[in-house]
Amino acid sequence: MKRLLLFFAIICLASCSHQEGWTLVWTEDFDGPAINENVWSRVELGKSDWNNMMSLRPDLAYIEDGQLVLMGKVNDGTSTDTTAFVTGGLRSKGKKSFKMAKFEIRAKFNSVEGFWPALWLMPDCELPQGEYAEIDIMEHLNSDSFAYQTVHSRYSLDVSRTDPKNHGTGPIDKSGWNIYSAEVYQDSICVYTNGNKTMTYPRIEGKDHQFPWPDYPFYLILSNQLGGNWVGEVNPAQLPSELRVDWIKVYQWK
Repeated sequence: MKRLLLFFAIICLASCSHQEGWTLVWTEDFDGPAINENVWSRVELGKSDWNNMMSLRPDLAYIEDGQLVLMGKVNDGTSTDTTAFVTGGLRSKGKKSFKMAKFEIRAKFNSVEGFWPALWLMPDCELPQGEYAEIDIMEHLNSDSFAYQTVHSRYSLDVSRTDPKNHGTGPIDKSGWNIYSAEVYQDSICVYTNGNKTMTYPRIEGKDHQFPWPDYPFYLILSNQLGGNWVGEVNPAQLPSELRVDWIKVYQWK
């Protein structure tokens, strides 16, 4: 046990303490008059909990005062959408992706029962059969005073896996702006809320499918999500839900 703890300590010191090694390579300030379609696509309706209310309505994803605004509303029947609620989301799949990078996002959202905003990363390529890789930079449920930050792989998705822990939580200002970040190294992933580290997830040699992230480029997903097995039922009286993103910064190692 002492050797294992020492191993984790060495990983943390080797990978997560050298903030000066990052160089800014891309910034999204949302300062244009409209969403930049060279970078972003609107998320279409899907079958998963996170996208099964998605709509392409322009009033659900737009730029305002130099911020991206993603809304969640009761479906008022003014469009062809058939879901009870409608939500907006953007993703940079096939347009903007990064490998072995630090991702930093400044965002705010309101608290609504059944609201599940998320800022996350997925591989911008076809993975080998049976492989999986995802990084959730921020997820928030209902009116919690903290946000979740999680990494998923084929290894971690086995519910019996607790070695090592693959998620952390960080306190947030529920009514204000917060900064969420994730750093991808060859030997670890570190995640932060407002500059405070919530988790270091290390590579463990000899564990199949345990640490796939450095092998792939990742694109961004910014999503307003309503309902689902994790967050629970939506309270329509509390809608609309709103996720605002002020800026995104991506860094790579010198």
